Amino acid sequence: MIGLKFDDIGSFPLPKGISRDWVEANLSTREFEEMCQRAFLMKVRAGVEVANYPQFRDMVRMFLDLIKDEAFQEDAYLIKKEHAKIPEFEALEKLNYDGEVRICITGPFEIYLAEFGAVIFEDVLASISRSLARFAENALNSKLNVTCISLDDPSLGLNPELQPTPEQIEIAYENFDFSADVQIHLHAPLFYSNILEAATIDVIGIESAKDEKAMEFVDKEELESYEKRLRIGISRSDIDSMIAYFNQKHEVNAWKDENLIFQAIDELEGESNILRRLRKAYDMFGELIAYVGPDCGLGGFPTQASAVKLFENTAKAIKAFREGGG
Repeated sequence: MIGLKFDDIGSFPLPKGISRDWVEANLSTREFEEMCQRAFLMKVRAGVEVANYPQFRDMVRMFLDLIKDEAFQEDAYLIKKEHAKIPEFEALEKLNYDGEVRICITGPFEIYLAEFGAVIFEDVLASISRSLARFAENALNSKLNVTCISLDDPSLGLNPELQPTPEQIEIAYENFDFSADVQIHLHAPLFYSNILEAATIDVIGIESAKDEKAMEFVDKEELESYEKRLRIGISRSDIDSMIAYFNQKHEVNAWKDENLIFQAIDELEGESNILRRLRKAYDMFGELIAYVGPDCGLGGFPTQASAVKLFENTAKAIKAFREGGG
């Protein structure tokens, strides 16, 4: 069987009637715990093979607020290991689940940029990196089978003011030397070449479902020479653009009818379209593809059911791909 695995980036819609403010106020409650467990199992039942904890909160604040809390600090921007915990992930530890689990951690540059801007002070970057690595260590030491740690640094290559040197890239990622696969999730395909010399990064994520030309920026031989693999986006996650196109084409307002949203997902991101992208990616990169899934997180989807629909269509395409031998 072809070795690629179906994972997801992390973010997921909140249940109807639940706000982010409610989440922040209820992180330690049983209700929050059960909400996380239900969402995670939705991903698994939809076919996601290496499911990420459901990321319901702001990706920067959920780490930065803890790192900045002086009561939790070992030093400035260095969190004590016992406090480096993700409540959404901890909720999953109470499940009787032995499948593979993925942990998304907001990247060092994203955290640094939010706090200090683009001028990099390497000692602070190093402390932030060490703090984030402690979240990963605690997850890896849990009862769950964590096989992938993903660092989400979307501003790399997108923010023109953020121009780290190779030495600063090394500082940012050198603490993530783990036995699990270490992914990096990028939004700009051209930046991948800057990551090649980061020894701890095993898998480079490329968003290519929305823009399939993104794959053309990646050199297979270069990846092989640096012993890197790929995580390829094969289904679109830009639901606003998808619904806008569908509404205009059919002269409807799908936002008012969930059945029309399902129809839009099936029309634009049905099994055949996703399968076509997967075959195209495999033709280009073959066994270098370690993971596939939606381009980005699905937190922007209008409902949990619509997010599940995209996962199900992606799972069907992957199944068809495997059954066809690629």
